Amino acid sequence: MAADTRESTSPKQPRTSSAMTEPKAKTYDTFDYPATKENKDSLPGAISNTVVGKQTEPGVVDALKTIKLQDFKEVHKKPCTREGFLAGIGAAFAVGSVRAILGAPIFTACNWAVGAFAFGSFAMHEYCQGKRRREKEGIQKVNAALLEKKIKEEMKREEIRRARRKAKEDSGQ
Repeated sequence: MAADTRESTSPKQPRTSSAMTEPKAKTYDTFDYPATKENKDSLPGAISNTVVGKQTEPGVVDALKTIKLQDFKEVHKKPCTREGFLAGIGAAFAVGSVRAILGAPIFTACNWAVGAFAFGSFAMHEYCQGKRRREKEGIQKVNAALLEKKIKEEMKREEIRRARRKAKEDSGQ
């Protein structure tokens, strides 16, 4: 009997082919794992690799690697960010000024201002996101009502057509 010339595959060693080429590096919205010997058969951002049998979970370092300078250049384009920053700036100015006028040391007043900025920005951003969510739900309800009304009107028109056809058939006989 002739010996089998194929490469043997084991769960720990995937079969390699000379036709396989390394994929080009792509940027994804989630974690992007470059193809390596360890995870070349897994999808980018996958929690586990079933071919190799090892589990890989993204960590803080992986998350930090996905942050790009372009993200900071376009932060103003995100919804509710402008409102959040403006509210935070106003809160920081108000709280820091009041603390300084009331006689707190400048360093303490600045710390309060930074805290007020963080809290004010976060609170306004969440309020704005909630408002947007309620608006979306309202729009979806209106669209559903309009669709339901359109369907009812179409059913009425179809009923009228049927009645006319029946009347026409009855008068023709």
